[in-house]
Amino acid sequence: MTLVLLRAAYLGAVACCLYTSGWLMLRAEKNHTTNALVMCQILIIIWCLPQLFLADAPTLAVKYALYGVSYVGISLIGPWWLMFSWSYCAKTVGPKARAVLFAICAFDYGMFLTNGRHHLFYRYFGLEQVIYGPAFYFHMAFTYGCVFLGMGAVVRRFERRREDGLHAAVLLLAAAIPLAFNMVYLSGAVRTGFDLTPPMFALSSFLMLAAVFRYDFLDINVAAFPQIFAAMEEGVIIYNRRGKVTCRNEAARNYVDVEPGDLCTRVWEKLCGGTVVDREGKALEERLSPDAVKEAAREGVALLLPGGSAARVKQYPLPDPKGPAQAGVILLTDVGEYYELLQKSRSLALSRQQLAVEQERNRIAQEVHDTTGHTLTMIQSLIKLTRIRFEEAQSQGGSSDPEIPDYLCQAQDLAVSGIRELRWAINHMRRERDLELVSQGVCQLAESVRELKVEVGIQGEDHSRYSHLSLTVCACLREAITNCLKYAGASHMDVIVRFEESSVSAYIFDDGRGCPAIEEHNGLSGIRRRVEEKGGQARFLSAEGEGFQIFFELPVNPPVLSEQTERGVL
Repeated sequence: MTLVLLRAAYLGAVACCLYTSGWLMLRAEKNHTTNALVMCQILIIIWCLPQLFLADAPTLAVKYALYGVSYVGISLIGPWWLMFSWSYCAKTVGPKARAVLFAICAFDYGMFLTNGRHHLFYRYFGLEQVIYGPAFYFHMAFTYGCVFLGMGAVVRRFERRREDGLHAAVLLLAAAIPLAFNMVYLSGAVRTGFDLTPPMFALSSFLMLAAVFRYDFLDINVAAFPQIFAAMEEGVIIYNRRGKVTCRNEAARNYVDVEPGDLCTRVWEKLCGGTVVDREGKALEERLSPDAVKEAAREGVALLLPGGSAARVKQYPLPDPKGPAQAGVILLTDVGEYYELLQKSRSLALSRQQLAVEQERNRIAQEVHDTTGHTLTMIQSLIKLTRIRFEEAQSQGGSSDPEIPDYLCQAQDLAVSGIRELRWAINHMRRERDLELVSQGVCQLAESVRELKVEVGIQGEDHSRYSHLSLTVCACLREAITNCLKYAGASHMDVIVRFEESSVSAYIFDDGRGCPAIEEHNGLSGIRRRVEEKGGQARFLSAEGEGFQIFFELPVNPPVLSEQTERGVL
């Protein structure tokens, strides 16, 4: 019964090693760590298989041959375990060290093969009993040394990186279990004739594989690749060196109906029916040939496909250092939403431009209404007063009133002034549309005024990054100048514009008559409205006989939509 259980343990060890090595070769990352672990599994299989037949060995020669096969795995397991442990710890066993390790393995195996001459590996080798010699114990000490060096490297790695201790525990347990059973076997405590060390190595391999699944022990991400590949929103088509499609996800099928095994030329034939468009959505080519689409895809090309979808096609060849490209990937990215948003943005920009034109038209109408209404009302009053005086003079004997010529002169002056103000306002509203720098527009406004002296002071350095505020600053200054000409009776105005990192400020002072109480009518309310639309603040100060003061501050980074409306672009 014991013999059956032991053989079952060996068979289980072989099956476990075959499973773990197969899983690692098929699904693990292909690197030195994985290769070393797979080699350890193969050596355990070589170690275990002869053990199944030792109890039935008919002659001493057969038993020695079975030991010879088994010791191929035994002699190499230590160095390969050491290389696996060091590779896992991101260390490298140098070429000289590897040469020394495998030279020792060759020496140990040579001592085994030549044992009949010196009896240093086995002092006695019989069918029923084996007595080990010093060469054997040297070999075991060498193997233990390799395993302990690997365990020490793992412990230092986890202490240095302070990672999950369960990682280290799994790896150390995987090494400790077979060592413990090997010591028990060599000590003679278990007299079965079977070495349980190989099955324990198989058990340790199973622990490592469990760690792969649960703790990402070997950083194996390939297991998740099919799910990730299938869930990708971008269409992916992979082809090999012969130009055949080897893999494609479901998203790619929405653009091009190709299956694994189809030639890659089928992809280009399907895509050549699309229209090439630029980033602005303008058609560049009505139709391209399959070869032209393939060539354009090397740099990336956007296509409007016949089905109504839009995709960016990009080809990524996978070069082979020793020759031509060994494979390639075609990536199909949905850009339909981009062009849809682009069209909506254009429509929105057009609507905002139309709204801006309508607002400007209303403002001009208000400006014309204020200027012409005030002027015509005064002229009407003067003409009415002149007519009354003239009628009174006629009723008193026909003598003319000496004030009538004065009234007519005042009416003429009002008409000239009103026309001048109206022309000045309209001309400057036109000029301000072409301004690039804030200081440029401010200086032009100041130089165009003839009725009073306007001095401009610039603090800080003007820059194109303030240009989106030019219209607002000039419009507010024009309103201030218009109000000054209408009401202040001033002879001098000072304008100071300050450019700071995050804002543009303007200070406007005149030496006019001032006012005891400020009432915000169209002019001042227009200044406040423009400034607040840009996220800024405006203040007005005045007193009787102390002129009028205007201060406003505009942030450099206004809301995005305000910038777009100001510039008239998307």
